[in-house]
Amino acid sequence: MSQPLQAEKGVGAEFMVMETSSNEVAQEHFHTGLALLHNFEYGRAAAAFRLAQEADPDFVMAYWGEAMTYNHPLWEFRDVERARDALAKLALTPEARSAKVRNSRERLWLDAVETLYSDGPKEERDHAYLAKMRAMLEADPDDIDARAFTGLAVLGTSHGGRQIPLYMEAAGILEEGFMAHEMHPGILHYMIHSYDDPVHAPLGERPAARYAKVAPNAGHAQHMVSHIFHALGDWERSEAANINADAVVDRQLAERGRDPTFCGHYNEWLAYALIQQGKDASEMVEGCRAEAVAEVAAGRDYGKIGGYRSDSSSFGTIALHAGVTSGVWAEPVGWPEDRFLKAQFNLAYASLLQSRDDPVAAATALDRMKAIHGKILRALPDEMPDETAIPSWNERIIAQGEAIVTLAGGNSEVGLALLEAAAEAEAAMPVVFGPPAIEKPSYEMLGEELLALGRSSKAAGAFQKALAFSPGRYLSLKGLEAARASTSREIGS
Repeated sequence: MSQPLQAEKGVGAEFMVMETSSNEVAQEHFHTGLALLHNFEYGRAAAAFRLAQEADPDFVMAYWGEAMTYNHPLWEFRDVERARDALAKLALTPEARSAKVRNSRERLWLDAVETLYSDGPKEERDHAYLAKMRAMLEADPDDIDARAFTGLAVLGTSHGGRQIPLYMEAAGILEEGFMAHEMHPGILHYMIHSYDDPVHAPLGERPAARYAKVAPNAGHAQHMVSHIFHALGDWERSEAANINADAVVDRQLAERGRDPTFCGHYNEWLAYALIQQGKDASEMVEGCRAEAVAEVAAGRDYGKIGGYRSDSSSFGTIALHAGVTSGVWAEPVGWPEDRFLKAQFNLAYASLLQSRDDPVAAATALDRMKAIHGKILRALPDEMPDETAIPSWNERIIAQGEAIVTLAGGNSEVGLALLEAAAEAEAAMPVVFGPPAIEKPSYEMLGEELLALGRSSKAAGAFQKALAFSPGRYLSLKGLEAARASTSREIGS
């Protein structure tokens, strides 16, 4: 059995206070894994928990921890088979595993994770797991990790998007823990998630001020604080946070002998923050495109959809960020017809946005979007069975596309009615964190169309509605300024 000289540093392990029944070496690795788990650094957390298993093969919580790394509640993802395999390393059956617990608290943690990965639909298991966590917290309200994971479990039952009452319930659970453990990474992280919408973001500045300091070597922690800055429209701080997050990732890539990356979730947010300040993101667009081209050439298999983490999907997102604001559109990648469908949908949408004045080209782009959307729907049950956001928002984008085609054909009044209906439907969707789920929000587009028709007062109202969902958005601010200036001139004349 080999052990590294020391466990990972800079991830918040020093703020872990969970008492364990293990030896000192296993406990050190366990606390590192626990901190990484709270930071959503799932792969690194699993590795730390496996080191704890090596140091103490009968340590129940080390297997609990590894199993927990396969549940990503806020990303609507759960790998049941890998979690069950992790638990099976301790013992093959729940009864045999239960016989290995060393105290009553371990029994409760093990019972909760067994419930999470039991049989039945995901939503039912989420609620059953939450009930176990509530009981655990009620039994010991001072257990800060039980409190943190209960708050996260509440968030995890908000299926299909943000349900504000649930998010505020989670915040209340977490706030009580924040008073006594103001540097606990799980408490801070889940508070930020509870508050990362434009209405509640001011409440998230307190955990955001601490979280990046708690885990300087966790890229997700560095990125997470930008959730609050983004919701506040504070692009300078969002830029800085994602530069820090990307630096952590690049450092870890260098340690494995790999080059820095222009793609990835943190770079997507960084590109958006740059663009909202009027800064040039062309280097990021071209850099990520090159990585997407290399990904295709290497034949990497991400299934048909391409997921959220492929370089191609990232390129599609970054290219849209830049193109919508700058009007400079990136060259597409030669994707196989039945692969990287998420990226293909985004680039078809880019073609649609470029064709707002060309009815034939706009209709062609819309037809392509519909065809790709159909392929995504057929692939989802096998590849992303718990995913709900992609199909819901694709349908909203297609509805906007119908308005664009109608407007491009010269039927302004019908097109405006369709666009307003699309905007109202978007507003009725659950609030999303981060960049808009539709790259060109329909209220912003409606404002632009109304302004072009000389209806400046109504245009100003549309831009204000767009800014309510995306504070500080560059094009909406510019549009509102232009609409107000036009209204003033009309009044003055």
